[in-house]
Amino acid sequence: MSAVGDGIDAIGGPEDESFGAPLPAPDRLWRHPAERGAEQAAANLAARGVGERRWPPMLMSFIAGGVFVGLAWLLTEAEPAPLVQTVTQEVSAPTTQVALRGPVAWSDWAESVAGPNRSSVVALHLGDGATRPIVNGILYADDGHLIASAHALGDTTEITAALNDGRQMPVEVVATDLVSGVAVLKIPSPELPPPTFSTGRVAAGDRLVGIASSDGEVPVREVVVLAKDQALSLSSGAVLSGLYRLSGELDHTWSGAAVVDENGGIIGLAVTTATGTDAAIPAEDFRYIASQMVAGEQVVYRSWLGIERATPTSSLLEQRDLAGGQLIQRVWDGTPAARAGLVAGDIIVGFGSVNVLDTQDLVEAIAVTEPGETVEIRFSRRVASDGPQSQDLDAAAMTYEIRTTDVELGATAGPR
Repeated sequence: MSAVGDGIDAIGGPEDESFGAPLPAPDRLWRHPAERGAEQAAANLAARGVGERRWPPMLMSFIAGGVFVGLAWLLTEAEPAPLVQTVTQEVSAPTTQVALRGPVAWSDWAESVAGPNRSSVVALHLGDGATRPIVNGILYADDGHLIASAHALGDTTEITAALNDGRQMPVEVVATDLVSGVAVLKIPSPELPPPTFSTGRVAAGDRLVGIASSDGEVPVREVVVLAKDQALSLSSGAVLSGLYRLSGELDHTWSGAAVVDENGGIIGLAVTTATGTDAAIPAEDFRYIASQMVAGEQVVYRSWLGIERATPTSSLLEQRDLAGGQLIQRVWDGTPAARAGLVAGDIIVGFGSVNVLDTQDLVEAIAVTEPGETVEIRFSRRVASDGPQSQDLDAAAMTYEIRTTDVELGATAGPR
């Protein structure tokens, strides 16, 4: 034991000088913990010195980074503002009101529209010594020709025209046409400006203005177009076709008055029907007819049936087992179709020797037929299986028949 202990003492003791002086710490493979702490401190000091020498580049990097961030902030779109919920209310456009304003439906609008054609309306006194105008006439041209309602004039031959400037002149009846309802008159040239006619046609719902003449005044009244291309019975019992139906705000003294559109052009000639002065002959029609009368020519008529028609749907044709035809939507009272017994709901499939498959077939067949000629019409009618026609019975109790009727075609006049 002592030997071993002695050996250790001999090797590790300070008295043993055989190994020489101790190596410096960096040259040794091992370190004392105290030595490692000193080395770390020295390293930290060395690093701090180097950091002090590198601060300029670091500062520049910091500045460059700040500039980059600033530019990015400026170039980036701002965050959208929070959405605000809005409510949109749809307001429909005001519709044309049929009701008239005031006792005579006067308005600044109507007065301005009527302005250009006030002098074109002439009061017509019928009979010897008549003091009140009961019909009106429209100046057709500046040579003194007038247009009036043929049915309003009747058989009267003594007519005096009272102009708006107070002058009174005798009237010559040039020609009358009861089929179209147009009469052409003539007065000595009054040197009045020619009238302004409209170049278009009106539609249902349009607001128009009536211009009459009475005792040196020119009444103006608003009317509204209720429908177009109507066939209407006049107070005399005659039936005119292709008329404008107007709101019934005009009395009998407005017969023959001018009806103008929103541009101030004459669009029609007012006529009195069985329900009042609530219709107008389109200007396109009476000007066409008047041109023939003024030239001394015979008015050209064309055949007329008196129905409002449409093309039937494919399902309706299939239901009735038809290849084609023309559906009657309405039959005007007092017309050839009404006298022949045709009714709404019938489908015309034949006109004389022509098989009617579409609109063109029927139009052409009527066009080549003279007014007054009698033609056989074949049609499909919906009837009850055990009795006469009815539109209200259950479909299961209905059947369809092909029938015939003879129609004496009427006459109408106009450019259409």
